[in-house]
Amino acid sequence: MGQIYSFLGHGNTARNNINQEALLLGEDFSCKICLEVLHDPVQCQNNEHYFCRKCVTKHLGNSETCPLCMEQLTLETLRPPSRIVASVVSQLKKPRCSHVSRGCEENGTIEELMLHEQTCGYAPVVCSNKGCKETVNRRDKESHEMEECKFRKITCESCDKELVYVEYYKKHQCSLRLRKEIDEIKLRFDAKPEFLKQSVATRTKHKVKLATSAERVHSKKQSNRQARPTKNSTTICGETNVAVNGKIFIFGGGDNDEIGKSVEIFNWSTKTWTLIKNCLFFQRWCSFSFLYGKKIMVCGGYCTERIEYLNPSESGQNATVATVSLLRNAKCAGLLHKDRILTFHESVVETSLDSPGESRTLLKEKQDRNLSARVHCFGNNIYIVGGIESSMEKYDVLKNEIKTLPFLPYTVSDMATVAYKDNIILIGGYDDEKSLDDVVMFNVTNQEYTKLPSLLEKRYHCAAVIMGNTIVVMGGVDDDALKTVEYYVIGDSAWQKLPAMNLARHGATACVYV
Repeated sequence: MGQIYSFLGHGNTARNNINQEALLLGEDFSCKICLEVLHDPVQCQNNEHYFCRKCVTKHLGNSETCPLCMEQLTLETLRPPSRIVASVVSQLKKPRCSHVSRGCEENGTIEELMLHEQTCGYAPVVCSNKGCKETVNRRDKESHEMEECKFRKITCESCDKELVYVEYYKKHQCSLRLRKEIDEIKLRFDAKPEFLKQSVATRTKHKVKLATSAERVHSKKQSNRQARPTKNSTTICGETNVAVNGKIFIFGGGDNDEIGKSVEIFNWSTKTWTLIKNCLFFQRWCSFSFLYGKKIMVCGGYCTERIEYLNPSESGQNATVATVSLLRNAKCAGLLHKDRILTFHESVVETSLDSPGESRTLLKEKQDRNLSARVHCFGNNIYIVGGIESSMEKYDVLKNEIKTLPFLPYTVSDMATVAYKDNIILIGGYDDEKSLDDVVMFNVTNQEYTKLPSLLEKRYHCAAVIMGNTIVVMGGVDDDALKTVEYYVIGDSAWQKLPAMNLARHGATACVYV
């Protein structure tokens, strides 16, 4: 089969040697698009034409045919390679970065890797904060030093004093006073039932974490203040660093046909909204939506249990009513999970997207959840946020059981949420007859909360999407319905404005189409 070339043995000819060996072994080991050794190989469904998955995915974005035989081909009909091809290709891999054990997946010639490793984000570096000796990845150094390091400098929001984080938490009077207040709250509830004491203890614990998290945000704002444009600058902060793909579709969000049946589309490259009136068959308020193949599915809500879909890749701007529908009076939250829709109201119900679209109850409950609850899936666990005020639940798909988690650390309902990595980010909401501008991140792995920069406007019943690491929030209600839009790049210190929508919307549903 030939010699397998290694990182250390072949200098700057490694890539050429590997590609020449692929040609000697046969065309089956070269991508028919980039002509290099196959990387993550796939083949067309009929004629065994092999491509790199990345290359053919880019091609299929413009055409649904095989580049060679021109027969019908989609991402769904791509086939894995034969075992022989997969085995040979695995032996022709390019040299890897020496920091692969720390997570780097870069490969290339030795010269390319030598240049790469000079700036590799996974290279080990030592924290520069005085007193800290922790080693982190180069790309994490800034966030560690400014947000995680126990020896970082912060500014107390109460007294504006600058001090080291460890000193703030252990010795600073403002911190000690806050902890004393929390202890007093616990004492007042000692006589309460056990389940209530547990809820209060959890909330007070998270209150401390949110307070220290707020200090991090304030510290980061101060450290970045000199780098920010002035108030008279015409540059939008952070805009040049925002790289997003896709368009935002927002559906409904009103109790009349003008708004409830309309759709608006946001084009990030032109920063413009396009309004399409009467696009939908049914009024949509508190519905949910998701991407299914090339279709945007819009499901249920307060006004209907029917499902309809929009196919932006085809001509025309009208939705099509699907042959499947949710259970009658399905005023509930839901999501897509493996070709089926799971909804959560009084019971957990699955609805198949295959014709005839049968629905069946998976788990019967006595819980009556809010229409504005939010759901997100992480592996085989689905988190239900705000089913009742400030609640958090976890549904185990494999065990078919729901577990009640500790309450959120603050009173809130009717908020928007997005999922980012292993986090759920809660945005805005409603509390005691007032709207909120709070933004809080909940980590599903360690069950901890982190406070993020507040919204520019208070709002509840708003819609939100995430595009990479950029969150976009649209509409909602404060005193009146809103049509304003703002965005936040995770890791930045503030939200920024985007052009407003054409119509004010609340209770709308939004989806990103790539």
